[in-house]
Amino acid sequence: MTALSLVGALVAGCAVVVGALLVPGPARRGATLVVVAAMLVGTASTAAPESVRSGAIYGAIALLALAALGPGPVIGRRGWTIVGLTAVSFGVAAVTTTIGYPDALGLTLRVGALSVGATWCVLRSTATDLLVLGWGVVALALVEVALGLVEFVVGLPVPWGLSARKLDSYVLVNTLLPGDLERVQGTVGHPITFGVVLCVAFVIVVASGRGLPSPLRAAVVVALVVGMLLSGSRSIVLAAVLALAVLVVVGAHGRGVVRAGAAVLGATVAVVVFVDEVGVASDRFLSSGSYENRAGTVESVPRLLGRPPGETVFGSGVGTVERLYQEGLFPQDGFWVLDNQLVTTLATQGVVGVVLLVAVIGVSMTSRDPLARSLTAVFVGMLVTFDYVFWPSMTVLAAGAAGLAGRSAVDPARHRIGGSP
Repeated sequence: MTALSLVGALVAGCAVVVGALLVPGPARRGATLVVVAAMLVGTASTAAPESVRSGAIYGAIALLALAALGPGPVIGRRGWTIVGLTAVSFGVAAVTTTIGYPDALGLTLRVGALSVGATWCVLRSTATDLLVLGWGVVALALVEVALGLVEFVVGLPVPWGLSARKLDSYVLVNTLLPGDLERVQGTVGHPITFGVVLCVAFVIVVASGRGLPSPLRAAVVVALVVGMLLSGSRSIVLAAVLALAVLVVVGAHGRGVVRAGAAVLGATVAVVVFVDEVGVASDRFLSSGSYENRAGTVESVPRLLGRPPGETVFGSGVGTVERLYQEGLFPQDGFWVLDNQLVTTLATQGVVGVVLLVAVIGVSMTSRDPLARSLTAVFVGMLVTFDYVFWPSMTVLAAGAAGLAGRSAVDPARHRIGGSP
C-alpha cells in the first residue's frame, strides 16, 4: 500500500465517519454498506489510478470493520454457517497461496476481509439498514446506467477511460443489439461486472419494489434493462432469467408448482413460436469465441484433477492461473481468461475450494426469503460464465446476497432489502 493510497483511504474514511454520525442509528450500518459498495464499484476499473483503487479497498475494509462492531439482530444457525464457510474458504486459500504464490497473499486477505465483513454486516443489519442498503444499491445502479449512456454516446468509459492494456486491443462487440456496437463497461471496467451491478438492482426492484409508485417502478426497471442490454453480456441475461425463475417459483407461498408449470409452459410456447429465431441465435452463440473458450475451459477439468494430490485437493494458490496456462493445463486458444469461477477455484484452491464455494451457495439457497434466493441465483448463474470472486466489487455484492440469505427469518413486515416501511 503506497503512502498516497493510505492518505486517500484515511481522508475518505474520515469523511465517511463524519457523515455516518449524521445518519440515524438504525440506518447507520446500511448507509455504511452503501458507501462501501459505491467506493468499490466506482473505482473498480483498471484505468483508475492504482492509488485510488487500493485506497478504496482499504477504506472499504476499514468501514466494514467499524460497521461490524455495532449491535444488531442475533445471528442464527444458517448465518453462522455461511459466514463460517466463507471465512474457512478464504483461510484455506490464504494458506495455499502462501505456499504456491506468495505475491497474491495480500489480494487474498483483502478480498477475504471484504467478503467476510460484508456478510457479517448484512447478518447484523436492522430492517431499516436493509431498506437503506437496498435502495442505495438501486441508486448506485442507476448512476451506472447514466454513466453507461454517456459512454455509449461518446465511446469512452466515464470517468476513468480505457486502461492502457485495452487501447490497442480488439473491440468488444455487443451481440445483444444490432449494428456491431461496442459494449458498455461503466466505472467497473468490464461489461460483465457492469451488468452484474445492474442485475442485482433489477432483482431488488422486481422482488421488493412495492413501495414505489407503479410508473416509477416501471421506469427504473426499464432503465436497468436498457443498461444490461448495453453491457452486451449474454451471461447477465441468463443470470437475470435464472433469478426471475427462482423468484417466481419460491415467491408463491405454496403456489410454486403452479407458477413453475406456468413458467415452463410459457417458455415452451415461446420456443415453438420463435423456433427459427432461437435456432439462429443458438448457432451464433455456439460459434462465438466466448463460448468456445468457456467450453474449452470445462474440458480442462480432467487435467486439473490429474495434478499431484496436494494441488488437486488444495490448488496451486490464488494468482497462479497464468502459470497453469503456461504449463498447458488450459486451452491454448489465445484467451488467457477462464471465465468460469468453478474451474478457476478448482485450479487455484483445489477440490476443497470448490466444495466450500458450492457449500456457501447451497446453504444460501435454502433461505425462505425469495429475494435472498433470487439474488443468490444471480451469482449461481455467473459461476460458469465469469471469474468474479476476486473482483472486490463483485465479492461484496455476492457476500451481501449470502448474508441476506443467512438471516434467521423473513421480516413479517417485509422490512428487507428493497422493502417499504
